[in-house]
Amino acid sequence: MANLHEMFDWLEEFYHVSCVTFARSLSPAEALVRLGADSSEIRGVTFEELQERTMECIDSDAMRTGYVGALEMAGWSVLIQLWTGSIAVDFPLLKRLSQKTQVVSINRNVHATDYFVYAADGELVTWFDLLGPDARAGNEPGQLTDMMHEVGLDPELNEDGPDVDAGFPRAFALARKITGFPFSKEMLDMRLLGAMINSG
Repeated sequence: MANLHEMFDWLEEFYHVSCVTFARSLSPAEALVRLGADSSEIRGVTFEELQERTMECIDSDAMRTGYVGALEMAGWSVLIQLWTGSIAVDFPLLKRLSQKTQVVSINRNVHATDYFVYAADGELVTWFDLLGPDARAGNEPGQLTDMMHEVGLDPELNEDGPDVDAGFPRAFALARKITGFPFSKEMLDMRLLGAMINSG
């Protein structure tokens, strides 16, 4: 159980990434448009260009939610946000993105709270703070408890349970349980589609 998260330990030191979202059965372009991107503005980008475009948006204060890079993997779109902005904590965006499909989103904020969110068919099924996985919310907060146990995110958080350490990697281990594939560092070498999204 404790070892399932180890392949994601690289994320602990990779502070570029603030949010990764997985959207089932949507192409990267479809997912970006659902998030408010202008289809005519979607462009192919490298990870380095994703960093540059994100910084341009931050410097110009032109974004409401952020610049997002997207790629396709095993029937899911993987959406990557850097430094700022998070689909995981924008519930209107999550509901829109998850219409007639499933969405997993993981947020990291080095100054605040980290979240894991699972949404389906436009509804928030379950979500929780990675430091307090016992306090879950959503329409079905208990749906993922078996998988949470398997990756070391104790859904009861009792005194006899494992300590909640490496929460961010454990969240990606849980995402792998749902999607069937791991988020890997090699994905950041792939060609992405990039666009500015807007929650309005």
